[in-house]
Amino acid sequence: MATETIVMVAVWTAITVAAVLIEVFTPQLVSIWFAIAGGVCIGLAFVPGLPFWANIIIFAVLSIILLLTLRPTLTKLVKKNKDLKTNVDSLVGLKVRMIKSATFDELGQAKVGDVVWSVKAKDDIELAEGEIVEVVEVDGNKLIAVPAQE
Repeated sequence: MATETIVMVAVWTAITVAAVLIEVFTPQLVSIWFAIAGGVCIGLAFVPGLPFWANIIIFAVLSIILLLTLRPTLTKLVKKNKDLKTNVDSLVGLKVRMIKSATFDELGQAKVGDVVWSVKAKDDIELAEGEIVEVVEVDGNKLIAVPAQE
């Protein structure tokens, strides 16, 4: 294998790995396009007689085409799946009875099904034991609640 081919494969591999690492550590579709184009250019590095500048042009054009054509579609799919409510998200809006009083500073408790949750009052109000409250938010393992409107 020619030295030039080894160098080109190393360069395109480094670019591809860097793009994949950036994609892994960012929450959005940022660099996957460059990783795909880099992978194609790794294969093109083995084509005899293909100059390096041609590889660069192919990389740039392929990256732009992938970015402009696939990103909008994939972004919609990712956002669509983010709107899916999980079990914890389904607790918001639920009305529960307090089994231990709570304030903004002190945690109380409420039972949801068979599970006892820690409850914190949303504002400077007291949620009394036995009171029916409405969950307005979930913060980690705590329910944030306000008195329920009758």
